[in-house]
Amino acid sequence: MSDLLIPETFQTIVNCSVDAVVVINDQGDIVFWNQAAETMFGYREAEVLGVYVHDILPARHLRERADEAFLRFKHSGEAPALGKILHVQGRRKSGEEFDVQFSLKTVRCQGKLITYAFLRDISELIGLQKKLQNIANTDSLTGLLNRRAFTEQTDKAFSHAQRHDFPLVLLMLDIDFFKRINDSFGHAAGDSALQHFANTVSGAIRQEDIFGRVGGEEFCLLLPSVSAEQGLKVAEKIRAAIEAQTLNWDNTTINMTVSIGLSYQLPADGSLAEIQQRADKALYQAKNTGRNRVAVQG
Repeated sequence: MSDLLIPETFQTIVNCSVDAVVVINDQGDIVFWNQAAETMFGYREAEVLGVYVHDILPARHLRERADEAFLRFKHSGEAPALGKILHVQGRRKSGEEFDVQFSLKTVRCQGKLITYAFLRDISELIGLQKKLQNIANTDSLTGLLNRRAFTEQTDKAFSHAQRHDFPLVLLMLDIDFFKRINDSFGHAAGDSALQHFANTVSGAIRQEDIFGRVGGEEFCLLLPSVSAEQGLKVAEKIRAAIEAQTLNWDNTTINMTVSIGLSYQLPADGSLAEIQQRADKALYQAKNTGRNRVAVQG
C-alpha cells in the first residue's frame, strides 16, 4: 500500500477532484494548482505558480482583509478560518466575481508550513437560494413586497428610527371601489388594475421607501426619515397620480382613485403596529368621508 503513496499518484488523485485544490507556502505564494482550479478561476497552473494567492483569488473588496488575516497568521499562528467551511466571493481571470465555498487547513512538510484549501463554486446554489428567497418575499402579481416581507423590513426600519430618533410616516392605501372593476370587467382586468396601481405608486416614491401589498387591494407604504407634513405631501402626490391616470382595458377606459390613511411615529409608540393601527383608522375615515382623499391620525 505504501508504494502507492508517491507524489505522482497524489497529484493524479488531486487533479481528478471536482473541487479546486490550491496549496500555498509560508509566504502565501501558490505552489500547487489542480485542474479544477484552472477550470474554476480560468488561470492555467503555469500562470499562477509562485504568485501571491491574494493577488488573484479573492474578490477585490476582500483582498485587504485577506492580507491582514494572513499577516496575523504568519506572526501569531492564529487563523480563525482554519478548519471551517466558509462562504466568500472569488474572482475569475475574466474579472467576474462569484460565490465560493472553501475550507482551509495547514500541515508541516519537511519543516515548512504548508497551507491548502479546497474550493467549490457555489454560485448556482446561491443564485437558487436568492431566487427562492425572492419568491418567498414578493407578491407574485405586483412584484412588491408581500405582507410578511413588508412587516420584516418595516419592523427593522422602526427600530432604526427609534435608535437614531428619526421620524417615520406610514400610509395605508386602498383602491376605491375595486370590486366594481372585478365585477364589471373580470378578474384579469382587476389584476391589471393592481399592477397599474403598484407601478404608479412605485414611480412616485423614493428608493428607500418600503412599499408592499398587504391584502387584496390594500397596500402599505413606509416613509423613513419623513415628517408628518412631508408625508402628507407624498400621500397627496400619490392620490393625484392615481386619479390622473387611466387604465385601458379591452377598448374601455378604467378610472381609479385611492383612499389613503396616514399616521406618523409618536414618542410613546412601542412598535410599528401602533402606528399602523392609527393609519388603518385614518384609512376608514378617508373612505367614510367620500373616498379619493387622505386622512390623518396622529
